[in-house]
Amino acid sequence: MSLPIILQPEEGRSVQIRTSTCIFKVTGKDTHGHFGLFEFIMEPGSEGASPHIHKELTEIFYVTEGEVELMLDSRKIAASVGTLMLVPENTPHGFANPGETRSKLLIMFCPADSREQYFEGLAELTKHGRQPTQEELLELMQEFDQYPA
Repeated sequence: MSLPIILQPEEGRSVQIRTSTCIFKVTGKDTHGHFGLFEFIMEPGSEGASPHIHKELTEIFYVTEGEVELMLDSRKIAASVGTLMLVPENTPHGFANPGETRSKLLIMFCPADSREQYFEGLAELTKHGRQPTQEELLELMQEFDQYPA
């Protein structure tokens, strides 16, 4: 049985990935796998996610603070607060914060499954400034329906 949830801004279980923080607001466990919502906070100059695809996942991004560089196919968009990007499966996409102010994205996933485990794995691989190998990254990505574009 799912329980109601109320979380204030920046509340919730989180992981640190380099200079970014990913807060798990709603996970697949909360919605019978239907939907997930994460708050992704990027400090200035954060890399975010390099271009990739998902074969079975639809992803939605919504900018709530600052400006984010969204990548969709081969386009790069300077996305300000209120910008939404819906990414169907098999569509290359990514994001970054190359600017000089903090930014915040809401990232939504359908279906949600256990998507937070990807971010937990990435946090572990990059802990204490560690640079993971390409092989480690590819293995983690493929386990959670993520493939380099």
